[in-house]
Amino acid sequence: MDLLPFEPSPLPRPVRVLLDAGHGAPGNEGNTSSFGVLEKDFTLDLALDVAIDLEQSGFFEVTQSRDPTESTTYADRIERARAAGADVFVSLHSDVRGTLRDWSPVPGLVARSSSDAPGFSVLHSDEGDSVLAARRHLLATDVADQMVAAGFFPYGGAEYVGLYAPDPSAPGVFVDRHADDKRIYVLRRTSMPAIIVETHNALDPREAARWDETYTRHAFVRALGRGIARSLAPPGRPDVR
Repeated sequence: MDLLPFEPSPLPRPVRVLLDAGHGAPGNEGNTSSFGVLEKDFTLDLALDVAIDLEQSGFFEVTQSRDPTESTTYADRIERARAAGADVFVSLHSDVRGTLRDWSPVPGLVARSSSDAPGFSVLHSDEGDSVLAARRHLLATDVADQMVAAGFFPYGGAEYVGLYAPDPSAPGVFVDRHADDKRIYVLRRTSMPAIIVETHNALDPREAARWDETYTRHAFVRALGRGIARSLAPPGRPDVR
């Protein structure tokens, strides 16, 4: 993976990001990784690191959706984004997929693992206003493009059939295709472009260990920041890659 340079804010001020540590809502802890880590704890730890790096670049202002003392509803997270005047809403998650087997990473802990479905995915919604839907799609594809450019591996989507549809021109990008009453709340209800980044397969020990590494997180922040900046750039802005 490569540490790509940050790009300046395309706006006349820092880009305002609502950074959502996925899960952690009442009764929703998310998945459990191959090392026994709850998703709500992984995403909160990652979000804290991502916020620090984004803000230190000078090109972003970050509002967190929750902190370690909170169990925050999704409606409250969207309201925080609105109140902060967020330009984008980015929700961080990990995924669980693949052929499962039992394994014991440490004595006394029996967990599940899977090694045949690695990679990241970026999810978006095409519901509602066509202009907003197009901006969501642009945010998703720009972030995924920059993650690929940094060396992150895109998930192919074999287990997403019927739930998400792949973008034929953007590896790792998927649009929500759940039944109407099961579609993802934060992707469809925000007034600013929103995406979910499924950072990796939490059941793959190789990926779970890699996402605990500082270098991996730094590389991700750079890719995320570049993707956000590009999605907000005026049409016709020169490509600075």
